[in-house]
Amino acid sequence: PVRLRAMKNQIVRSQVIADYTLVDELLGAAICHYFFGKKRGFIKLWKTKKFKTFNHYILEVLSLPEKLRLVKAITKVPKGVAADIEALNALWNGLAHAFFPENLRSSKPIYKGQDIFTREGLQRFIEDMGKVTDFFFAYNFGARRHAAQDGGATAVVQPQ
Repeated sequence: PVRLRAMKNQIVRSQVIADYTLVDELLGAAICHYFFGKKRGFIKLWKTKKFKTFNHYILEVLSLPEKLRLVKAITKVPKGVAADIEALNALWNGLAHAFFPENLRSSKPIYKGQDIFTREGLQRFIEDMGKVTDFFFAYNFGARRHAAQDGGATAVVQPQ
């Protein structure tokens, strides 16, 4: 059971890190759209020195909470979405910086009152991150990301 618990914990950590990275990227995209517009896509923008410099010396330096504050200054972010991002950041801090996060005084592996390593805690986390990413996919790209009914696959759906 110890190995099985360790594998389960690694899967949960991987999910949190993947969602953290995706949210960070989506916040960065919102910031880039504000400063560079949406007419040219990111592939074309990456060929410009100005965009590369902006990404390397501004976006790479900003933490997730700093990016969230900047995006909130740019546009209205629903309170629930902002709260979920803040909860994600707190959870990520504990999981990323401690091998045994349950022993931390702060940043315990708790998401909105539930242990992230339980089915209920992970399910709540996944649902909330779906709402966060749906908001930012719509804001950034005019599309929404949704989880398929099979419980894992994701797709980007263009609005009709």
